[in-house]
Amino acid sequence: MKSWGLNRMERKRVVQARMRRFAVKAFLALLILGLPFQSDAEERRWGTASLVVIVERQAGSVLIIDSSRHELLGRVSGLGNLTHATVKFSPDARYAYVIGREAQVSKIDLLTLKLVKQVNGGKLGIGGVISQDGKYVALSNYIPGEVRILDAETLELVKTIPALYADQNAKNGSQLPSRVAGLVDAPGNLLIFSLMDANSIWVVDAGKKEFPVIKKFVDVGKTPYDALISPDGRYYLAGFLDSNWMGLLDTWRLDRVTPILAEQGKGPEVPLWKIPHLKGWAITGRLAFLPALKREVALVYSTLDWTPLPPIPISGTALYTVARPDGRQVWVDIIGKNGDLIDIIDVDSMKVIKTLNAGPGATHPQFTPKGEAAYISLMDGGKVVVYDTTTFQALKEFPADHPSGIFFANRAHKFGM
Repeated sequence: MKSWGLNRMERKRVVQARMRRFAVKAFLALLILGLPFQSDAEERRWGTASLVVIVERQAGSVLIIDSSRHELLGRVSGLGNLTHATVKFSPDARYAYVIGREAQVSKIDLLTLKLVKQVNGGKLGIGGVISQDGKYVALSNYIPGEVRILDAETLELVKTIPALYADQNAKNGSQLPSRVAGLVDAPGNLLIFSLMDANSIWVVDAGKKEFPVIKKFVDVGKTPYDALISPDGRYYLAGFLDSNWMGLLDTWRLDRVTPILAEQGKGPEVPLWKIPHLKGWAITGRLAFLPALKREVALVYSTLDWTPLPPIPISGTALYTVARPDGRQVWVDIIGKNGDLIDIIDVDSMKVIKTLNAGPGATHPQFTPKGEAAYISLMDGGKVVVYDTTTFQALKEFPADHPSGIFFANRAHKFGM
């Protein structure tokens, strides 16, 4: 019995020693391969398809939220002046590019929530876009007036396209720089943008090494301030501050910019509290809903022939008009008077069916990828509120430092976003 007990204990020690040696070898192998040595329970993993990046404009930071669970994942700070910022996404939605007011570009890894690269892309910017092939980040700059193209991987400068136009008052043929607005990507790896001070629209071929300007359309309208491209990438639509029409460019033909009238309704003009934003999110099926300048209406167009339809009265002047992904509703944030309100237009009846008193400085309504919920920033209320788009009840709130722009990662697969 004594001998048997010793043999049993010896065998146990041998097995334990072998297990220890195996564990050490496994640990070393993981170190060599660079793999994390932790259990599944200790890991936090998420995909990027439902992520949303929310700008905290005064803090110079962004919040990253998983909208599939309405769960805050983290914050990335040190992003500079975000008083007028936008966020663009790589084609695989792995990276977010935060473009600040001073044209600073910050590349964020959405799987690790780490800032991986940051560069200065100018002095004063208004936005940017990712090229159709995903290779480039293009910036639209006010100062200097230009489109600046960066390598999307390294953020190194690839090309600068000065936005110059002839000085009509000069006799020596000198040129002046123009502010650039309304920059979008388009099918055929094109970049299309407007020259705010030159009343022009240019088209660049980003598929060629030298990024040639292949089309220049002049005298399209006075002072283009922004533009959108339709979700299918066919139509580029520019808005003008000082012309009572919008400019329509068919990207299939690229032969002319057609004026389309902006039926503003019969109401009196009101102050221009802020220049509205135009984006492809305003198009739902065969209708386009756009903010009006100095009018308390939402403009409506038929996208079949771009004729104006009767405008829809709303609670004030619109900053954004955003269609729910299924096209049934359009959510409108009000700027200036009644700036705490969000109007909800029913596309079937073409009427406002609900007005949400969301809170101080309610702005930038954006939908989850399938539209079951909407995120709204309360810029002066210090939070982001999530609403159910069927019941219009608040689902959740996230504290935020002067939140503004809301950007869902599914924009990675949309033109002009």
